[in-house]
Amino acid sequence: MIPLPPEFETVEAKLRARLITGHEASQAIFVARRRLGPPWHWKSWKAARKQVLGSACETCGAGKEAILYVQHTVRLPKISTYKELAKSDLAGRGVQPVDYSSIRQQMYAIRAAEEPEERDCCPKCSSLSIQYRKKAAAWICNSKSTGQYCAHVFTVPAKMAALTADQKKSIRRKKHQTWRNTILNRHNDWMRNAMLAWIGEMRVYLSLQHTKTLCKRCAFLEDMTDHKPCRLCGFAYPKTEQICPDCEQPDSDQRIIG
Repeated sequence: MIPLPPEFETVEAKLRARLITGHEASQAIFVARRRLGPPWHWKSWKAARKQVLGSACETCGAGKEAILYVQHTVRLPKISTYKELAKSDLAGRGVQPVDYSSIRQQMYAIRAAEEPEERDCCPKCSSLSIQYRKKAAAWICNSKSTGQYCAHVFTVPAKMAALTADQKKSIRRKKHQTWRNTILNRHNDWMRNAMLAWIGEMRVYLSLQHTKTLCKRCAFLEDMTDHKPCRLCGFAYPKTEQICPDCEQPDSDQRIIG
């Protein structure tokens, strides 16, 4: 009845394609929900409401003279609920955790595969943090590795094997990609399972299949209290009771007012 917001659809598609992790999906959904607000504030909700709203309260029978609401008989799904369920399910199946030692070995291999280049350095402290000064026609060392500036001035720099800035960036990209490939394809991403389950329940909630028409008073009693209204006299009494304490009529004998 109410379409799933495009932001939710995108997150679900990326999760199923294993393009994002469960935690990334959770963050994206959090941002989207803050921007969109609760479902009953959406424009699509207002349009769908007109199609399912009845002409009378299904509890007390109040009609056009009452303020009528579309009342869900199920609660708005909470992500925290599905997180706990996914965690307990994973623990019950005894799934092995991610092998981080294997990931570290892959990281070491990426670093070892990169060949250092010959670079200029300070002849005194071997630091790469050196600067050429045109006016003085000399180099100066800006290293502060010992707590004080080296400040050694020289005309001919020494040479040492070291990675360039581009090589370091390349290594970081490869390491990050290796980590993501491992995390995205693991079978124990409980957060991924939780987010997919939550999105599925949101579809059910937005279908408006589990709804009924209630007046303002009955909706308040159902949402905020453990009472129900008597359908004969309107008196509110606990749901556990079968007889109205005001008019003494049992639930089975009550007729809708009007």
